[in-house]
Amino acid sequence: MELTINSKKLGKKLTFSRPGAYYVYIDTNGKSGSLGMQICHGGGFHGSTIGATDGDFKYVCRKWYRQYLKN
Repeated sequence: MELTINSKKLGKKLTFSRPGAYYVYIDTNGKSGSLGMQICHGGGFHGSTIGATDGDFKYVCRKWYRQYLKN
């Protein structure tokens, strides 16, 4: 499962993926899939990791992105 957000504020595309059954990763370090950074609550990369099901994957990614921009 994959979602790409074209961020005008950051000036780049952010690709979220869920290579396994639950945990969500983002390609911010030039590496995709599970080699990317694992997203965590509060819009960061450290702390409690975020997982998503098929039904809420897009919602979880967009919510994390909004929190990331606030930080």
